[in-house]
Amino acid sequence: MAPSERHNELTSLAIKWLTNRSFKIRGVTEANFVGYSADYAAIAGMYDSEHSKYTRLSGLTKKYMIPAYGDKEYQIKGEMDRWYVCVFEVKVSRADFLNTFGGQKTPHAKARMAPVGTAHWVVADKNVCKPEELPEFWGLLTPYGSGLTEKKMPKLNVLPDSTIHAMAFDLLWLQMNTRSRHYNQTLFMADNIRTLHKMIAEGRPMNAIEFFSRKLVRAVRLYH
Repeated sequence: MAPSERHNELTSLAIKWLTNRSFKIRGVTEANFVGYSADYAAIAGMYDSEHSKYTRLSGLTKKYMIPAYGDKEYQIKGEMDRWYVCVFEVKVSRADFLNTFGGQKTPHAKARMAPVGTAHWVVADKNVCKPEELPEFWGLLTPYGSGLTEKKMPKLNVLPDSTIHAMAFDLLWLQMNTRSRHYNQTLFMADNIRTLHKMIAEGRPMNAIEFFSRKLVRAVRLYH
């Protein structure tokens, strides 16, 4: 089933929200990686102000390098690097939220009870859920003005560098495949619009044109 218009709007707001808080970002919608499906997932290099805020909440120290003297190498101190694996779940209704976070025993719901990334957020309209209904590693973002506001900050999950690198590789491939899919969709639409234009130019019966038009609209929605 294709995501609703509101679902897509909230996803777009989440992308904008994260982009404004990171100096570099690579992400993809409808991401499936390491056996986990997310509405949006990204590798993000967080600005220092955001990084400090989240590490402080989580009781972690920021990772940094200290110079060594003589023939010693640099040393790395701290626990949490500024590169985050960010995971977003979009919920458009109370029923949608409870399906995932209401104690259901489905594999989809169970997977949300343990962290897979560094930071996780639910993105939902007001009154869909309350901050206290979420596990501590899930944050909550709700619409405010033309953007989102953070009603609850997530507790960070420290991932090994090897896991972050593996996820970054997965997301890079997903992003490349997404671009390819949109390119193919553009070609598909162009070919069919050309066919529709030809039918009109040839004076085909209106019912045949309307039938083809409806078929094209359904095909584009499925392709998307």
